[in-house]
Amino acid sequence: MQWLEYVFKFLEKIFRKNAFKAKYKTKNMKSLNNILKSKKWQVIDIRNSISYNQNHLKGSINIPLLTFNLKYFKILDKKNKVLIIDEDSRSHLSIYKSLKAKGFKSYILYEGYKNIKNNADFDNLTKVIVY
Repeated sequence: MQWLEYVFKFLEKIFRKNAFKAKYKTKNMKSLNNILKSKKWQVIDIRNSISYNQNHLKGSINIPLLTFNLKYFKILDKKNKVLIIDEDSRSHLSIYKSLKAKGFKSYILYEGYKNIKNNADFDNLTKVIVY
């Protein structure tokens, strides 16, 4: 019976991921390097300022979640695409929906920032502050 539980958990995981990607526009970590180099993209990190200052992607802009609605229109350009980064890809879909409603071409980094800082391939793209 235990193998059957693993099969159901595996199927649940597959269908949950595909449903999320079908509903929301996402980008994966494979395309992140090209996005950071492109002038057509704005990478927005919505983590709090403390987390951002400790470790963030070079070229990303920090607009914390708590002040996002007050600051985004001063910083973001509607002509460029917006990639939203947070610790988890599903944690703040309200910002994604809000930007889409206001005419921005928004995308979510599917893996979330927690997977970037644990991935050695992105060490050259991150900026770490050592105290």
